Amino acid sequence: MIPVKSKKYDFDITVSPNTYAGELALPFVTAAILGAETINKGRCRVIEGVVHKAVINPLNYSDVLQAGGTGSACDFEDGSNITLAEQVVELSDLKVNEAICRGTIFPTFMAAQGRMVRDGQIPPAFTDFLLAATAEQAGKSLESIMWTGATPFGTGLLSNSGTINEAGINASAMQDFAQVDLTTAFTASTILGHMDSVFASAAATPGILGKPGCGFYVSYEAYAFFQQAVANKGTEGNYNKDLKEVTYLGYPVYACSGIPNTVDVIAFTYPDNIVVGTNAYTGNEAAQLIPAYQYDGSDNVKVTMNFAVGLNVAVAGDGVVGFDFS
Repeated sequence: MIPVKSKKYDFDITVSPNTYAGELALPFVTAAILGAETINKGRCRVIEGVVHKAVINPLNYSDVLQAGGTGSACDFEDGSNITLAEQVVELSDLKVNEAICRGTIFPTFMAAQGRMVRDGQIPPAFTDFLLAATAEQAGKSLESIMWTGATPFGTGLLSNSGTINEAGINASAMQDFAQVDLTTAFTASTILGHMDSVFASAAATPGILGKPGCGFYVSYEAYAFFQQAVANKGTEGNYNKDLKEVTYLGYPVYACSGIPNTVDVIAFTYPDNIVVGTNAYTGNEAAQLIPAYQYDGSDNVKVTMNFAVGLNVAVAGDGVVGFDFS
C-alpha cells in the first residue's frame, strides 16, 4: 500500500505593500465589477475601455415602405423615416477603502484553504484572498446601486436617488419606458396579474418582444411569489421549488438582488438594452494593499480599489416599468 503523503501549505498572513495598476489590477477590479449579479449573469451589455463617457447611437425606424410601380415618382424620394438617437453612458468614479483585521478574516482564510485543498485547487496567498474577498463584497454593493442609483453612483436603472419610487423612476435610466400602474401589493395571488399587465404594455411597443433575452426583471421576493403562483396553478410540482431560472409567457423571469424586496416593481426589457460601461483596460483602474499593522500597532490591512462604472439604456423607449404610480 502506498502511504499517503502529507502536504505542507503556507498559512503565512504577512502582507507586503503592493500596488496593482492597469492590467495588474484587472483580476481584482474585474472581480468587483463582475460580482454584480446583473452583469455576472449576462442580463446586460458590458462595454469595457470607456474613458469618462460613451455615446450610443441607436437607429430609430418608422415606416420605411413607399408606394412603387408605374404610379410612383421617377425621382428618389427620401422617406425621412430613419433617425439617429443618442444615449450617453457616463462613468462614476468609485473606490473601495477598507481596513480589514487579519485576526477577523483569518478563520475564513483558513476555511478557504482547507476547501481548496480538498478540491485539488492551489490555496490562495493571503494577499490574493484579501483582495478577492473585498472585490466580492464590492460587487454585491455595485449590484444594488446600479438599480437604485444610490450614492456614490450616478443615475441607476430604476432611480437616481437611492430610493425606487415614482420620482426616482421618472429620473432613472428607464424614465422613458412605458409605465404601467400596479396598485396592489405583490403577493402570490397578485403577481401573475401584474406580470400580465406589464407584458400587455410591452406587446404594444413594436419590436421589444422579438429581442433576444427579453424578459421580466424582478426582486427575489417577487420571483418567489411568481414561483408560488405557478405552483398553485399546477404548472410546477410544488411550492418548495428552488429559485432556478424560469419563464412566463415564453419570456425569462430574472431575479435581481439589486432590486430591493421592499419595492414592488417590474421592469421588462432585454439585456442588450441595458448598457454598463467600465474603465477596465484603460490603465486607470488600480488596487492596493497597505499593511497598516506594520506602522500603527493595529492588526489591520488596508485595501483600496479605484475604478469607474456607469450605465444607461441603449433605446430609451424599449421597455416597460410596472409600479404603483397612483
